[in-house]
Amino acid sequence: MNLYTHYAFMFLFSISTTVGGDFDPFMDADLFKITWPGASEIDIEKTVDESRVVVMTTNKERYQCILPESRDKRDSSKSDYDGQTADELMNILFTQTTCSYRIESYWTYELCHGKHLRQYHETKDVGQKPKVQEYFLGYGKVDKKDDSESSNIKIRKVEGISLPYYEVNMTDGTACDLTQQPRRTRILYVCQPDGHGEIYEFKEMSTCEYEMMVLTSVLCGHPDFRPKNSPVGEIQCHALDGSPTKPTQLRRMEKHVVHTRTSSPEPAPQPTPEVVPDNVATKMPPQYVEQHNLGSTTDKQLLREFMTGDYCLKGGQGWWKYEFCYGIYARQYHDDSQGRTVINLGLWNEAAHLLWLEQNTQKRPREIGKRKFISLFYSGGDICDITGKPRTVEVKLKCVVNTNHPHSVGIYLMEPSTCAYILGIESPIFCSLLDKADDNGILRNIET
Repeated sequence: MNLYTHYAFMFLFSISTTVGGDFDPFMDADLFKITWPGASEIDIEKTVDESRVVVMTTNKERYQCILPESRDKRDSSKSDYDGQTADELMNILFTQTTCSYRIESYWTYELCHGKHLRQYHETKDVGQKPKVQEYFLGYGKVDKKDDSESSNIKIRKVEGISLPYYEVNMTDGTACDLTQQPRRTRILYVCQPDGHGEIYEFKEMSTCEYEMMVLTSVLCGHPDFRPKNSPVGEIQCHALDGSPTKPTQLRRMEKHVVHTRTSSPEPAPQPTPEVVPDNVATKMPPQYVEQHNLGSTTDKQLLREFMTGDYCLKGGQGWWKYEFCYGIYARQYHDDSQGRTVINLGLWNEAAHLLWLEQNTQKRPREIGKRKFISLFYSGGDICDITGKPRTVEVKLKCVVNTNHPHSVGIYLMEPSTCAYILGIESPIFCSLLDKADDNGILRNIET
């Protein structure tokens, strides 16, 4: 028995001596494995209807472990249930008049259960009535489930926990300008004893088709919708109180096992790192931070390629990704098996940018030394089906200091008005450039 097996064996033994019930780590008929999903935002103690135990390592690291339920116990719980159906339980929520909200950086999402899902942004100007930009992502349509469906309940794995869900399809929302089809959303309701309809997750699965996960206590009364641990004998141990995802001693044991099973070649000689003064920021990828300073050839080449449009910045999460090529275009795109879908948000036109600055003087750069970002106006994008006009986008290049990841890029898109966007791009690579832009925010023939 090697050290890793011994550690896992002792871990299982500590659980078996702490918890009663029908779990036996020494049984020969079943195999068990321990997984470490990390900390959970979901209240495991109140959500998971199974045996649990809190364990602590010699390093004072605490974990709450979910022990597998026997198949006989699980089947007995279902067969003995004669309460309300899932439809009847969910009707409790659908007949209420309250709505749930999710507030993000620009959009607010309003879910009135069983009725509608709305996405909106409210602009308030002093002395004027609030302006509301809104889209309905679907209207309520509750599909009644028959008894035969109870054995085919779908599962969604969240943070290592298997969550059965009750699905509601909201359809016939505001027409999508890209597909000319009504927006639609799948609402997945999952059991959470303390849940009051909170929106746990929201994402765009494809163009104008969305998915939202909602926490509710009403489903917890039905055994089919209580979260279940995997039936394959998986023991999930979630970190508590800031403990690492996996115990420190276990990680050491794993490294020891790998070390003893593989030969260790002689380490290659390492170059002597250059000494970088404390007052010089590093802007190379992490693997080069100890060996290169800000004036490296690679950094200069990257900046030159960015300003000539040869090096484009890409990013974004979800269905759409974003690409910005300085002095050329800003666009969004999606790749799938059918190829790439591209929407041009705006093209660079200096005359249009200067006219935009004249009409929006507050967009001009601040004085040198106080600049945190610069704004550039890209116009003449693809025609918007709703307005009949070309799309436009304000590109905001913002300096964000990140010495650990000096070439990281964060990209997000907002739509303050229909087909008029703001593309925010945050990165450390802009920090040395902002003060070199002219009074119009344009970078011209910068010597890097």
